[in-house]
Amino acid sequence: MSLSGRLLLLLCAGVALAGLTLGEDAEKVEEPEEDADEDQDEDEDDNEAVVVLSDSNFHEFVKKHDRVLAEFYAPWCGHCKSLEPEYEKAAQDLLFEGLATKFVKVDATVNTKLATEFEVKSYPTLKYFAMGSEPVEYDGGRDAKGLAGWARKRELPTVTELDEAGVEGFLKKHSGDFAFVAFVKRDSVRAKAFFKAAESIVSYDVSTLRFAAVWLPKSADAKKAAKLWAQRPDWGADSQDYVPARLDYTGSWSEDAIGKWAKQSTYAAVGSKFDAKKYAAAVVEELGSDGTVVVLLDNKEAQAPKIAPGLARLSAAESKWRFTTAAVSELSEADLAVLGARRDQKLMISVLHKGKKYTTQKYLDADQDLEKSVEKSAVELLGDVKSKKAKPHYKSAAAPKEEFEDGVRVLTGNTFEQYVLNSKKDVFVEFYAPWCGHCKSLVAEWRQLAQAIEKKGFAKKGVIVAKMDSTENECEETVEGYPKLVFYPAVRAEKKFKQKLVFQGKREFEPLFDFLLENAVNLAGEEADEAGFSKKPASLLDREKKAKSKKKAEL
Repeated sequence: MSLSGRLLLLLCAGVALAGLTLGEDAEKVEEPEEDADEDQDEDEDDNEAVVVLSDSNFHEFVKKHDRVLAEFYAPWCGHCKSLEPEYEKAAQDLLFEGLATKFVKVDATVNTKLATEFEVKSYPTLKYFAMGSEPVEYDGGRDAKGLAGWARKRELPTVTELDEAGVEGFLKKHSGDFAFVAFVKRDSVRAKAFFKAAESIVSYDVSTLRFAAVWLPKSADAKKAAKLWAQRPDWGADSQDYVPARLDYTGSWSEDAIGKWAKQSTYAAVGSKFDAKKYAAAVVEELGSDGTVVVLLDNKEAQAPKIAPGLARLSAAESKWRFTTAAVSELSEADLAVLGARRDQKLMISVLHKGKKYTTQKYLDADQDLEKSVEKSAVELLGDVKSKKAKPHYKSAAAPKEEFEDGVRVLTGNTFEQYVLNSKKDVFVEFYAPWCGHCKSLVAEWRQLAQAIEKKGFAKKGVIVAKMDSTENECEETVEGYPKLVFYPAVRAEKKFKQKLVFQGKREFEPLFDFLLENAVNLAGEEADEAGFSKKPASLLDREKKAKSKKKAEL
């Protein structure tokens, strides 16, 4: 081979060797890059405010983190959609604070193994996993403040132990919260009562509570030297809210008494803001009050000072009631619904009592002597509520264009009493939400039921199959989950709710039809054949045999 040929051969071999080496080096560089990406993904999970998990990685994530709050949701669930921004904000707050609790969410309609394992029966379901122990149900508020506060209280000590010099700093740090400071001897009866009380209301999500204990010297008298007081936040111009800012505790040193006093301390004689959670009838009734009187203002700055003296007098005279004012412009749509008010509201008074709301029947005249006008109207409405003369206010959608949809009567808040409380009518009502998946699955079965009732002539006998959109309408029935199927028999109006029956069976045509046939007063003696159509009325002897057989089966 010539010299030039040998040189060409060596050159080709060199290029090939260089290419092989470069390829090997490239593979070696790529491997750690892949590892880095995996590590980065894990870091990103830790830095995400809300982490999306599934059947495949949930347990690994919970095992990796000491504290996890998990939301099991359904994409179509309206409550879940409302919770989403609040859940995200609470997660962001805790992430910013550097706390350990991780917020995660799981689509329970897809990840059915987890849904079954943790017995998810409604949406959203929230569970808290801590330090490898069994999960506990989340029982706090469904807003960002409630969620963050609930999780925060499970990480931080309930009571901060201070020396006397540290009290001022503690109060300054928590100036926007309600701070309770006890001066007690270590291991004394009063110290134990205070710590137990703090633990018992640590999950109180109506207001943010902070607790601190200052240890008295050993030489101090455990009873005489002990003291407890509350520092309430100063909300500036709304001076009628908190007077005085500091409250001294004078009650007995027991867990229950201290806990109740602490909650009561968060209320003013006359407040200047409305919080639906704080002023809910059930919440204030738990503290010994009968309900709440809310005066809605359309010009708070000008009107609040004018009506304050009258409300203060009324508050002093009606010590069993809570009072507050509220600016319509500051209320959410949900708040307006709770109060029975509208966005274009002028002046109005709303009373919340035993789960119902009562409102003034007409607007107050802002051109009148406002102080006397509001005080007089509040006294009249409160008097009617206490004497049971006032009728509850229920939210109602506009009258539907068609009274029936596929044979199903459409009810609104305004027409509920007209049909359901009619003593001559047996009424089977579906309370539903348009977004509810279970409600959507029931549509065809409910339609078939209504059409069968019509076809068989039962409608002419006084049997009604109806439905109400509970997201747009309210009535005396309490609806906490969807769908809720309730049967109201043909009895006197005052007995309707006492004798009502809630359907708990399979949501299919035949069980629904049998249930209605068995319980409708107007269908006494009617029976159904295998196809779901009535036979001739059973004889008295046959009905007695059936009744005895049923009673025997129940025993």
